[in-house]
Amino acid sequence: MEAGGEHVAPAHFRGMMACAEICRGSAHTMLLGAQNHAPVCRACAALCRDCAASCERIDGMQDCAQACQACAQACERMAR
Repeated sequence: MEAGGEHVAPAHFRGMMACAEICRGSAHTMLLGAQNHAPVCRACAALCRDCAASCERIDGMQDCAQACQACAQACERMAR
């Protein structure tokens, strides 16, 4: 938030918040042992990839982009 500018642009910020929220939800779904976790994990992977792409376009967000890519890959594995 303190960085301002592109870091808190509405579309980018909403994408980061959606990514964080679905990651939390996916983790809880897995921890609960829900049998139908795969669709949630696939959605999580998609949102993480979108977030990574958004972060890659902003200077200083490369660590975030890498974390989102790693999360997307993990979610894809869990969806199988």
